[in-house]
Amino acid sequence: MLNNLKALFRATTQQPPESPTGRPVAAGLPMDVSQEDLEGLRLDGRVNIKLIGLRAHQDALFRWDDDAYHHIAAVGHVNLGQGAHLVRFYLDNDTWLQANIEHGQVLEYKLFDFYRVAHLSDSEFDGVINGDDKQPNSLGAQTIALTSTTDEARECTYQRVWGNGDSLWSPAVVFEEQMISTESMSARSVTHHAMLYERTIQDTERMEYLLVSAESDGEGSFMVVHNVGVDVASVDIDAM
Repeated sequence: MLNNLKALFRATTQQPPESPTGRPVAAGLPMDVSQEDLEGLRLDGRVNIKLIGLRAHQDALFRWDDDAYHHIAAVGHVNLGQGAHLVRFYLDNDTWLQANIEHGQVLEYKLFDFYRVAHLSDSEFDGVINGDDKQPNSLGAQTIALTSTTDEARECTYQRVWGNGDSLWSPAVVFEEQMISTESMSARSVTHHAMLYERTIQDTERMEYLLVSAESDGEGSFMVVHNVGVDVASVDIDAM
């Protein structure tokens, strides 16, 4: 399971310390990673991402404006252990860019959109993550069908990536994210119960991902988020 997590994918409230390499640590990043390692991405910076080839494929649910620069309003860090990390840069247009890092090296980037968000009560959240009655299209199901949020009525089906592929249901992967923002450098913890899905965009070799996450912030806020995303090449990231 850890290897699958690495294939997809603690902030500090003090002054940035020196890393083992002697380079200063940027806000929200792991100790052995600098913003230079991440194409210049940083909290309170701006970024433009080129996904021009995606425009030609109407089958993709994910949409992106290639011309705009977006403000990085928050940074999240997930320590996966064994030298593996996820770093998430949250942008001002309700999207987030995720870097998958191992032993200080960035392996890949994925760009996600908060495609659908449902706020839950405490009991509803408990039912999602602990309920015995596993419904179709629920967190951990073998497949999930996602309906387009646009006026165009269509549905896309995603296949589960994590867990036993033959099982009709697999338990979600639990991890904790430490987040800081431009509004507060105090780290905020978010617990994720997540499952990754994927499908091939029609008439392409490109994958589209669905990351379903039941999230709790420890302060009484519960939600289920359907994040739709695609792969991003490092050369397509222009950060400042």
